[in-house]
Order: sequence, then C-alpha cells, then structure tokens
Amino acid sequence: MGPLFCVIDNPVALRYFAASGRHLFALGPNATPGQVLAALERDLSTLPITCSVYRLAAWRNHWHFGISPVVQLAVVKHLYSTGWCSDPAFNVGS
Repeated sequence: MGPLFCVIDNPVALRYFAASGRHLFALGPNATPGQVLAALERDLSTLPITCSVYRLAAWRNHWHFGISPVVQLAVVKHLYSTGWCSDPAFNVGS
C-alpha cells in the first residue's frame, strides 16, 4: 500500500481505511478533541487500525491538541496506558 503519509494524503491509504474510520474521517479541521474522541470510540477497531485511522485523519485535518484524543481513548477504554499510538508530527520543508 505504501506509506500512510506523504506531503499530501495517500489516496490508497485513505480508501483502505475509509470503512474503519467513517466517523473520524467525517470530521473536519475544526473538530474539537471531544468530537474526535467520540468518533474514535464509534470507529474503534483493532489498536493498529484505530491508530492508523486516527493518524491519517489528524494529518489530513492538521489536528494538534494539548492532550491527544488517542491518549484519552486509552484511558476511557482501559487500553495501553501510553505509547500505543502517537500523533503524527512531520517537518515538511524548512
């Protein structure tokens, strides 16, 4: 499939994960952390798929939250305490 991220969205990755992230991908760039958390809960799948869906949506919508919704999801669902899914952070150009 190739990398999840490039300088632009990876259309193959977006199509692949579209069904798994229906609620999350429906949100836009102005979504609140609470909206993202609610969408993550509705779209919850396996941890790797949930993480990939979140990272794609966060990258696509340029989400930057003080406390990551995936960390909040881990607490709410009693998942791994930390480190199971990181927010995307990329330096594109200088």
